[in-house]
Amino acid sequence: MAGAAGGMIANPMQQASLAQQGALYGTAGAGTVAGANLSPYMNPYTRNVIGGLQQEAARGMAIGANQLGAQATRAGAFGGSRHGIAQGQMMGDIMRGVNQQTGQLMQSGFQNAQTMAQQDIQNRMNQAAQLGNLGAQSFGYGQQIQQNLAQQGTAQQALQQALIDAAKAQYAGYQQAPVSGLGIMTQALGASPHGQTQTSQRQLGLMDYLTAGASIYAASDVNLKFNIKRTGVLPTGINTYTWDWNEEGQKITGQKSGRGVIAQEVRAKYPDAVITGDHGYMMVNYNHPELKGAI
Repeated sequence: MAGAAGGMIANPMQQASLAQQGALYGTAGAGTVAGANLSPYMNPYTRNVIGGLQQEAARGMAIGANQLGAQATRAGAFGGSRHGIAQGQMMGDIMRGVNQQTGQLMQSGFQNAQTMAQQDIQNRMNQAAQLGNLGAQSFGYGQQIQQNLAQQGTAQQALQQALIDAAKAQYAGYQQAPVSGLGIMTQALGASPHGQTQTSQRQLGLMDYLTAGASIYAASDVNLKFNIKRTGVLPTGINTYTWDWNEEGQKITGQKSGRGVIAQEVRAKYPDAVITGDHGYMMVNYNHPELKGAI
């Protein structure tokens, strides 16, 4: 995969995998000094130096032989045993010196080659370790990116779900509006008793029907509610609440929760704002002037 310079975003997990593979190959390929070919590390001039020593030794032996020959001739012993012994001893001394220097040079070159090979192996191991560290770092970046993407996805999902829930609630309200309006009108035009006081009721007359028809009555009986929480108070002293509808309340209203007033409290102060529906539960006229702002 091309990197950022190539116009594409590199996959950090793929980078981590490639780096780890490179680290393994580098570690396995580093080798050991014992199995290394030391030829590339040998000093190419060592042989030249040894060759020069040998040539110099041969020249020295020739000069020495000439000198011994001249001395033996003057002594009248040229070609004799003493001449041969002296010449052999001279050549032996020169060769031992050459061999000693040659051995030292070769040993030094071999040791240098071993040191360079060891350093090369160590460099390869260090490079492999760096690749391994880069792989681990890329893996960590990949994990962090995945976690960030997961968190972002969760947040987007929650936001979308909230929008869906709000749309469903709004649609449910639109869907129940015709049914609620029809029930209100049916109750207003029917023979529903109108609460006059806490202990007495009266039948609605014609004017009462017309007034009720122009009002918004909604079920608000305390017996249909649970999880009731006070939210405030109206200027008229009536408390406002939020609540959850119980099973019977959900059947009547078609809703799971609501807000407004409690019918029993309203009837205690404004009995003309409360009626009892056909279902037997109290309903509140939220258009009543004393209940302005209740919902």
